Amino acid sequence: MTEHSGSIFSVDPAPATDALRPTYPSADALRSYATLLRGVLDDMPVAVAVVEAGGQFALWSQELDALVPQPGVGRAHRDLDGLISALRRGAVDPGEVERLLMDALADVSDGEEFEVALLDGGALAISVSALHGTDGAHLLCLRDASGELQTRRALEHRALHDPLTNLPNRALLHDRLAVALARRVRAGTSVGVIFIDLDDFKQVNDAYGHGVGDELLVSVAQRLQREVRDGDTVARYGGDEFVVLCEDLANEHTAEPLAVRLGGAIAQPVTVGDHLLEITASLGVVIEGDPTTDPEALIARADAEMYRHKRHGSR
Repeated sequence: MTEHSGSIFSVDPAPATDALRPTYPSADALRSYATLLRGVLDDMPVAVAVVEAGGQFALWSQELDALVPQPGVGRAHRDLDGLISALRRGAVDPGEVERLLMDALADVSDGEEFEVALLDGGALAISVSALHGTDGAHLLCLRDASGELQTRRALEHRALHDPLTNLPNRALLHDRLAVALARRVRAGTSVGVIFIDLDDFKQVNDAYGHGVGDELLVSVAQRLQREVRDGDTVARYGGDEFVVLCEDLANEHTAEPLAVRLGGAIAQPVTVGDHLLEITASLGVVIEGDPTTDPEALIARADAEMYRHKRHGSR
């Protein structure tokens, strides 16, 4: 051992030449590593594949073939082209799934996930990450996102629909009305709004309870939906108020027969539990052809028109 003055370290002589020779794992060790890697891949909760620069799969898990089945018994994914073909067959938008996947492979950002809507109503979540230190290889991960999609759809539905009648709520009505006003420019037609208020509905709640009142509101909602045209929107605006959005009206006279039908449908007696109930409604109709009209202002005009009829008893 050689001592170096002024240092706390001691340096040994150069090691023998044999010690510099690289050592390689044995064949048995390599087989053990391969078995371990295969076990890890197949036990992962997501489907994975290592995509080489040329598009071939260097590795893939069994879950990949289960999640994205190939046509034909016993066939498995071996390259990117085959996987894309299988994804296109099951995707709602085949062109989009191929574009998103190829963009992800070309993007420098790693692990960003995108979702593919499937024809069976489910969804796949896909992410791509570059494998650093390789010659352009990528790690492809796919997982079933159907449950997340259904949860998200349920939350979106609850946010935009009335929980009692399942009709569109005020927020969705305003959105559809804005779209309808913008669309009428191309069609050259008008948009109609019918504001409906049930007469003396409070007396029903006071006399029979809110449970009976709720059932009556559900019955009214169903009747309104049966009377409107395809493409029209029936919304519960709040309390005992409903709004019908009518698109593609040639003129104001086109809405009059519909308003008469709606009022007549509401006035039909309805049995709720042991009670035979009769209720009427006051309606206000406004027709608009100006696409710059504010949706809330248009509904307010229909509301004012409804109250004008209610005050004069001309429902």
